[in-house]
Formats: sequence, C-alpha cells, structure tokens
Amino acid sequence: MSGFAAAWETEWLLCVRSTVVRLATAILLLAVPAASVGAVALARADTAATITTAKFAPYATGPLSATQVLVAAQILSVAIVMAGGFAMAWTFGQEVATGLAGARAGMATSSGSVALAKVLVHVMWLASCVVATVGSTVAVTALICAVTGQPFVDDTWSRAGLALTAGLLSAGLSIPFGWVATVTRSPLGTIGVLIGVVVVAQLVTALGVGPWFPYAATSLWTQMGGAEAAADVGLPNLALAAAVAPAGAIAVTHAWGRLDDI
Repeated sequence: MSGFAAAWETEWLLCVRSTVVRLATAILLLAVPAASVGAVALARADTAATITTAKFAPYATGPLSATQVLVAAQILSVAIVMAGGFAMAWTFGQEVATGLAGARAGMATSSGSVALAKVLVHVMWLASCVVATVGSTVAVTALICAVTGQPFVDDTWSRAGLALTAGLLSAGLSIPFGWVATVTRSPLGTIGVLIGVVVVAQLVTALGVGPWFPYAATSLWTQMGGAEAAADVGLPNLALAAAVAPAGAIAVTHAWGRLDDI
C-alpha cells in the first residue's frame, strides 16, 4: 500500500505540473461557459438567420437558463473526452516512448500500481474540471438571468445534473487512450486514434447506431443530435458507456504490469 501511496503522490505532482493539464483545465473552465452563452446568444440574435441557422435553431427557443446549461452539457461531453485523451497520451505515452516506464520496473512500486495511480489521478482531475465547469456555467447563467430579468427556471438544475453525469461518463471514456498510448508507444499516435474515434462516432451516429457506441451515446444523450436522438439513449446504452472506464483501467494496468517482465 505504501508503494501505491508513493506512486499516487508522484503522479499527482506530475499532473499538477503538466502543461497539457494546465492548458486543458483553462480551456475547459473558460471556453465551455463562454461557448454556451455565445451559442445561445447567437441563436437568438437578429443575425442568426444568416449564420448556420439549422445548427443553432434548437437554441433559439425555450428558457434561457435551461438552454445555456444544456449547451454546456453538449460541449462538455466532447471536450472532456478530448482533454482526457490528450492527457492520457501525454502521461502514458511519454514515459513508454522515452523508456522511463521500463526503468520503473526496478523500483519498489510495480508498474501496474503506477498505471493505476495515473488513471485515478487523471480521472479525479477531469471530474474536478467537470464540477467546476458546470458550476461556473450555472453561476454565469444565473448572473445573466438576473441582469436581463429572465427567469432562472427549475429545469436548469436537471440540465446541470445532465451535464455533470455526461461529463463524468466522458471522463471515463478517456481512460482507454492510456492503453492505446502504452501499446503504440506513441503520444502522437494516440492523439491520432483519439481523432479517429471522434470521426467514427460521427459515422455511427449517421448510420443510426450511435446509442450503442459509447463515444457517441453520451453526446446524443445531451440532445446534441436532437431530442428524438436523445430519447433513443437508454439505461443499457449509458451502462455500456460507463463500463468503458473500468475496462480501460484494467487494460492499461495490465499492459503496464507486463513492463515489469520486459
């Protein structure tokens, strides 16, 4: 247990000092609330008819507060996967590519424990970003409603819960990219796989099987594809998406555990 505690402390320090993590955190905390407010404002502006009307049409009606938080949920469902994927590519891929992971095999802490610590630290970081981002979006929305005199409807809180749940599910979806980084031994290659997964999510959604693809189901659940598409996402689909996290953690821990035998 002391070995894992040492690995946890080291990985947490590396995470806090990571440029990738700092940049991703800043983008999530600032860009998501700003984009949510901006998208709704654009949809309801007089100029909206000349700028991708179909894309912004769902945001043009309904209570302002609930709509802005819903948009945040949609953005967050994708942004967290991207941020987590980049972080996993860095924390796992860099050490394997440079040989540092193999050098750890001679330490008292097993490589498997190091990998588990990496996963848990990064999931905690992503979860903190989700909570902070949703909280800041709700706060900004409440301020806008107070200034403009528009009601802060009760449905806003259910949308906030949706954003939190979708964000946490998306955090779990980033874990398998740690395994990808380990087996490919390439941070850049992992980012390529991450982008490929996003493209595949678009394709399977277009084919109508998006609810059964975890990397599409979470976004569809937030009504990114419309209310009808969200209705197709049920508990089995969300359970499948949730199962990706433990499966990814087991896979990457096992892959790193094998480094002790190299």
